[in-house]
Amino acid sequence: MNTNYHIKKKLNRSILLPFIAIAIFLPSCSSTPSTGSNDDVNVIAAEQYIIDKQYVQAAKLFTNLAQQVTSPQYEEYMLRASSSLAKAGQTAQANQIIDSLDINQQYPKLMFYMQLAKSQIAMRERQVNLVLSLLDSPLSDVANHYVSDFYLLRARAHSMNSNRLATATELVKREPYLSNDKDIKANQQAIWQSLSALSERALHQLRISPPPDVLSGWMQLVEIAKKYQLRPSLLKEKIQQWRSNYQNHPLTPGLIAGLIARKAEDVAYPKHIALLLPLNGKFSKAAEAIRDGFMAAYYHNKTINNLTIRIYDSSIQTENILELYETAQKNGAEFIVGPLNKKFVTLLAQQDSLPIPTLALNYIAQTETTPKNLYQFGLSPEEEAIQIAERTWLDGYLSAAALVPAGPWGERVFLAFKERWEQLGGRITEYQTYNAALNDYTIPIRLLLNIDESRERYRAIRKLVKQNIKYTPRRRQDVDYIFLGAYPRQARQIRPQLKFFHAAKVPIYATSHIFTGNLNPEMDRDMDGIIFGDMPWVLSENSSNNSIRSEIDEYITNSGKQLQRLYALGIDAFNIIAAINPLKTYSYERYDGETGSLSIDEGNRVNRQLTWVRFRSGQPTLLDQELK
Repeated sequence: MNTNYHIKKKLNRSILLPFIAIAIFLPSCSSTPSTGSNDDVNVIAAEQYIIDKQYVQAAKLFTNLAQQVTSPQYEEYMLRASSSLAKAGQTAQANQIIDSLDINQQYPKLMFYMQLAKSQIAMRERQVNLVLSLLDSPLSDVANHYVSDFYLLRARAHSMNSNRLATATELVKREPYLSNDKDIKANQQAIWQSLSALSERALHQLRISPPPDVLSGWMQLVEIAKKYQLRPSLLKEKIQQWRSNYQNHPLTPGLIAGLIARKAEDVAYPKHIALLLPLNGKFSKAAEAIRDGFMAAYYHNKTINNLTIRIYDSSIQTENILELYETAQKNGAEFIVGPLNKKFVTLLAQQDSLPIPTLALNYIAQTETTPKNLYQFGLSPEEEAIQIAERTWLDGYLSAAALVPAGPWGERVFLAFKERWEQLGGRITEYQTYNAALNDYTIPIRLLLNIDESRERYRAIRKLVKQNIKYTPRRRQDVDYIFLGAYPRQARQIRPQLKFFHAAKVPIYATSHIFTGNLNPEMDRDMDGIIFGDMPWVLSENSSNNSIRSEIDEYITNSGKQLQRLYALGIDAFNIIAAINPLKTYSYERYDGETGSLSIDEGNRVNRQLTWVRFRSGQPTLLDQELK
């Protein structure tokens, strides 16, 4: 059998030879071109490879087919091979194919395949605006999976731009081109996840088309699910009304069945809750704020009857938290919240099993196996650092510099950021620490930006020419953004000093610790431009529709005012108890809490989706306006 292919179309196609020599090795029964019927069979086989996500195999088959036909069929097959390679992550080879072709713009199908291939490459390189500009309108006379890819690429681009409604719109348009039940289910869950990031108010206000519009149907259903998430009887009633309005909606039965099947006992509070907190010692202030928030949520909930909450001081159990846990169990606890101390959480996690569902208020390493009854929820700076890595990756950055305070806190935050950033494919170009007790951070900032090296070059040139020359220090140019770990006092000093050293245009992403939680435009104006993620409770004007802040504001205790985020953690620690079952059962579902949009992963960790803001005129301003 002859497995050598001769490229005879154009001289510039010689750049494809390395790819063909390495990747194309499909046996054929003859070296002569196939008949039309065989070509059709091979095209169908190549398309099936794509459907089965065997993209390299599809590319091989399309390239083999291309060698046996003439223009414009040749270009079409090669573009389809390029698109397949891009989907397989082989963007260099995909680009080589595109560069080798001379596309006749009179053929709409060729232009569509080329734009699709270029968009696949651009998406791999996170050039989302290029994707949206390339994919203007789909073509109808191509295989369904190409049209599906068209809308999926647009959806992903909008998602990376944090435009949730546009993401859902593209996914709704995509669905008619899907035939596999598994793909349809995944697409609908993606629609749900996109829309669930919007507030109830946004879902209501942005829904402009009446029934039977499919997108409006999705928006109203998600709004209903959010509003009546913990009230099953009303949820069922509202869903029946929705069904009568959207009788032909393409929603799969399984998705709505999960909502209808929800029972009162699935979202019921236990009759006895034990709250384990260190009310004495160095964590007592934090414990007090959590306790006050927890109790505020309890008193605010008017639907609960006959609930006992018993508070235990875990600070006295310095040796063994298990004794206190057993005491709570003997006293009738049906659900335990706490402990707060990470060592105690680790000790509980090391048990083979726990007799009572337990919501620990801290996280341990994800590598550890935990009892199925143990849930973890907290305000981890490491988790915030991970979200910064994920956000900046989606924002299209590749190279980061990091500036954090010296000491354990800064080290933990940096390592969490670094690990996730490098997992995603980013690189750290520089890392510096600073003494948080000082006011002048000139030295670490100069080292971070490589200013000293610029000065050394100037001195060397001046020495060489033996005369004074005009000199402006230059910072390094291989930094896309700066990851900053800092509290307000340090951040107010660091931002102006970065500007002084010519880094005014370099984006800065920080953890929520840079914001006190209280508006102070005069003091915080120096932090203008810094982007950070925080919780709705602190960004009160952007709070979730479930927020109780306006109703209890005058009753918030001093500890709740001083430690706002921990107070909000206490509120959510109480409220999420009733939501644990649906969140655990349906991975696409979220609970809009005071600390963020909450979900539960396979390891029973409660994940918080932060709200992203930027300092403008000394005040946090939403980056994603549609979340309001």
